[in-house]
Amino acid sequence: MKKRVSTVTWHYMLITAGFWMSFCLVSTNAAIYLQAIGYSNAQLGLIMALGNVGGALLSTALGDFLDRHPQVRHVQVLNLLTLVQAVMIVLLWFHQAGDLLSGAIYTVYCSALMAVNAVNLDLCIRFEHAGADLNFGLARSSGSLAFMVLSVLLGILVERFDHKVLLMAGLLVLLFQFLSNLIVDRDLKAAEAAAPAYISQARAPSASLPAFVKKNGMFSVLLLGVILIFTAHNIDGNFMINEIRALGGGTADMGWIAAFQALVEVPVMVFSAKLPRSRGLAWYIRVAFIFFVIKLLAYALAPSLPFFFAARLLQAPSYALYIVLVVSYADQVIPLQDSAKAQGLLVSATNLGAVFASLVGGALFDSVGVRPTMLTAVAIALLGAVIGFLGTRKSAECTRP
Repeated sequence: MKKRVSTVTWHYMLITAGFWMSFCLVSTNAAIYLQAIGYSNAQLGLIMALGNVGGALLSTALGDFLDRHPQVRHVQVLNLLTLVQAVMIVLLWFHQAGDLLSGAIYTVYCSALMAVNAVNLDLCIRFEHAGADLNFGLARSSGSLAFMVLSVLLGILVERFDHKVLLMAGLLVLLFQFLSNLIVDRDLKAAEAAAPAYISQARAPSASLPAFVKKNGMFSVLLLGVILIFTAHNIDGNFMINEIRALGGGTADMGWIAAFQALVEVPVMVFSAKLPRSRGLAWYIRVAFIFFVIKLLAYALAPSLPFFFAARLLQAPSYALYIVLVVSYADQVIPLQDSAKAQGLLVSATNLGAVFASLVGGALFDSVGVRPTMLTAVAIALLGAVIGFLGTRKSAECTRP
């Protein structure tokens, strides 16, 4: 008999979809918005770098805070971050100029957004340890689908109207996130009430951040590899419009390509729980690292827009495979009392990758052009994959996909 999707999974889909729609608006379309109000590639790269630094610091700090103060509800943190983003959007609506103030507002907007992901991921771990029937891979696929639909719509709407569409859409998505957070918190309360043993486990003493890094040396090595891989990944992601324009495309093409890229992630996420158990999680993550290198090489060498479009199929065995399994991987190698910290550090690692991508990518795209910049990304990804291999070698016994 076919197993039905649980209510918890359906509800967790809502917050996942909400975050990735916001990510589509704030990060993927950052180049379109910031260039429209007067910033160069290098300047928008600096803004995104600062936003991701803020997101990395905030993710780590909130993870440590939630571990040390288990009485604080995740929904309280999430809705505070939602409010901050809403205020920043209103400020951007009334002040649209390529100056220092707009850059500062967008930086705060980006920082608050990035921190949401870390809190959402720790919510997943809390549900799992409370015995809730949550299929993370399936829930995460809703984020890719929502990203896909919004990418197509934004590509069409921005081309037809202007960049202000991004701000209006941002407010609507934040309202959706606020309501979704309340629904998921209700589910978590019910799961916690049914699992008293989980409560005592979650409230065990949490390690300080320096002690955590010292105690989990191999996990820290993995984080370094992730930073480098996501530096390369975000050189493409943050500046995709430049690659598309170099091949003769425009913003509508970017919307379709980003949507297709999100669509190909879905099968991996939906069926991640069906992966053969004879392989450990570390093995799958290593495979993903290899495909990060291969896909970036395909992007760099793409001779035409159709080839560039088709190369996005490689998003499935690279990004999708990594992102849907690394949450469970961290859960297996890190105790529950430090879970929020671990998830926060993973998000921080991807954010720091975006920081370096913004700084390096913006300058390189302006100075040497598209292909040399993307070949540089391939070299960075290769180094990150090697370090990532080293960071997972002592945890190869993890087998729960």
